[in-house]
Amino acid sequence: MEKFLYLTESEWAKTWVVGGEIPIKLASSYLSDNREGVMTPDENLIHESEVPIPSLSQYGYHFENVKNLTFTNNYNNGIQLPNLKNANYYMEDGLILSFCNHFKIETANRFQKKACVRIINIEKTRKKIDKQLGCKGIMKNCEYTDDHQRNHFLKSVEDSWQDEFRIFWKTNQEKWVRIPCGTAELIWISE
Repeated sequence: MEKFLYLTESEWAKTWVVGGEIPIKLASSYLSDNREGVMTPDENLIHESEVPIPSLSQYGYHFENVKNLTFTNNYNNGIQLPNLKNANYYMEDGLILSFCNHFKIETANRFQKKACVRIINIEKTRKKIDKQLGCKGIMKNCEYTDDHQRNHFLKSVEDSWQDEFRIFWKTNQEKWVRIPCGTAELIWISE
């Protein structure tokens, strides 16, 4: 499983190759009003429902931070509203490391990154970080959708160019972890 990590500063590649400490940031640190590079307006949103939950506000129903919402047999001016069963609409933070399934200079430029490393063994890397964080990370490819649904591994189709593979740890405090020597090899540095 080849995974690539694009880096903002070229000197950061050294830590992944020869070892050292790196910060792991909260998902919310990538939240932005605009979709640009690694920033997105729907980061750390969990939205699982038949219809967009915010759309119910036009009928006077305002739901935020809800889990397992059941909303059935409701009417507004004689019009039946959509039924929801076990719907979720809330923000959930956690630590994430985001990798890419491919290497392309065009992708690096779009991310506004200056270097890229290839992770030699992503499973081994996750296990080393798990031990330091005291919890097991979930890792898998992100999927992309053109509807309202979102979670840590389901993103907008507008982000599909990222071809992202993520590791997510359910903990709410940024941490520094040690990366062992030989975790990655240098693929590219901008000039």
